[in-house]
Amino acid sequence: MKTRFKWLSVFLLAALIASPVSIARAESPPETIDAAKLDAFMESALDKLHIPGAALGIVKGDRAVYVKGYGTSGPEGTPVTPQTPFVLGSTSKSFTALAVMQLAEEGKIDLEAPVRDYLPDFRLADEAASEALLVKHLLEQTSGLSTYDGRLGIVEGDKSVDEHIRDLASVSPSMPVGSGFQYSNLNYNILGGIVQAVSGMPFDRYINERIFQPLEMNRSYASIDDATADRPAAGHQPVFGFMTSTPQLAHEGTVASGYLLSSAEDMTHYLIAQMNEGRYRNASVLSAEGVEQMHRPSASMGGGASYAMGWVVNENVVFHDGMTENTYSFMAMTEDYGFILLINANDFLVPYDGIAAGINGILNGQERSASALPNYVLTYAIADFAALLVLAYIVRSAYLVWKWRTGFKATKPRIALRFVSIALFHLLVPLAILMVVPKLNQASWEVAFLFLPGLAHVFFYASILLLITGLAKAIAIVRAGILRKRAA
Repeated sequence: MKTRFKWLSVFLLAALIASPVSIARAESPPETIDAAKLDAFMESALDKLHIPGAALGIVKGDRAVYVKGYGTSGPEGTPVTPQTPFVLGSTSKSFTALAVMQLAEEGKIDLEAPVRDYLPDFRLADEAASEALLVKHLLEQTSGLSTYDGRLGIVEGDKSVDEHIRDLASVSPSMPVGSGFQYSNLNYNILGGIVQAVSGMPFDRYINERIFQPLEMNRSYASIDDATADRPAAGHQPVFGFMTSTPQLAHEGTVASGYLLSSAEDMTHYLIAQMNEGRYRNASVLSAEGVEQMHRPSASMGGGASYAMGWVVNENVVFHDGMTENTYSFMAMTEDYGFILLINANDFLVPYDGIAAGINGILNGQERSASALPNYVLTYAIADFAALLVLAYIVRSAYLVWKWRTGFKATKPRIALRFVSIALFHLLVPLAILMVVPKLNQASWEVAFLFLPGLAHVFFYASILLLITGLAKAIAIVRAGILRKRAA
């Protein structure tokens, strides 16, 4: 049982946590891209981690120097191309930040102004926090709104942006406004509402007309329905280690925080603009000063990293990753290059940040091998074995309940030992799993079911069954004790 609890904690603590990838830059990066090394690494990585497909785009200066697709985009076996759209995840936040900065440069948004200046009906459960919250707090992730509440909103994406914002009336910040960094999707959902209110157009239309079109991002969308003609990559998740194509929930109200779609080719246009003072070819989406402000470190995240506005900054690297329930993305920029990695799967037991680090190493002339990536088969063999142990223990417990109805030897030492066992394995452990682990992971069980299908379900329902069988065991022991006294 100790092994079971240890593995559950590992599984769910790993889930839903996006940690900055350590990216080091070589002193003298090579002048040309080593395409053969990149291809060999990517193909080996996809094979080792059982990833169906991916796309990679690399930018140097003001042009894309390498764009390629790998593997397949879905169950039908269609090859991934540089034009295949992927759901981006949280890299979408940088687009939302760009939209806000555009409106700020036009004098329509003041970053120092209260959110209520643009959303008069905006309410949190804490009235003082509602009044104190400024636009910049949302951009910098210092609103005090919690990671837990931000993740909970993911499973309520079928609501509109306005409905999501109205629902915040029952949400209280978990720390004082402006007091420190706390990553929350709610911040960028609110910013999406501000963009709509100030621009007078729906968020998706604004992003399309003011960012996608000027940057010639012709295969980028704010809705998966709009992307259907371009056959977007189907998302995948490992279920007990078997990589499975899974549908995404509706995310209409959470597009601004994590559900834009784009292709590797289009994202190179976006990175070029970000690396070249807001310009792509003859189009400008933001001033040089605005881009610099967007990339300026604002809130310390610990470990040397800081959050800017829709970007993370660590020394000379500006980057962000993104994870949905079944897709992954990573984009990074240094003084020398930028790259975008898109993957049509997501796996929280075998994370993909090592792939991004490997790409970075190769770009800097280092030797990188997919052999350094986690062992997918071993990880899921251990995870599945742990789940089987849990189920076997429950079956054994149910058998003992049936057997103890007439066969339990109710001596005092045996009764005491059994009650200690029940208290530990049928009360403390399942309650810890059901109540403590979600708090540690800052994610509800509903979110865990979405992002960790199979294993999360096993441990949740197994915990409930442990409570039930524990109660049945206790009743059987008490009954046996009563029968023993009567017989005496």
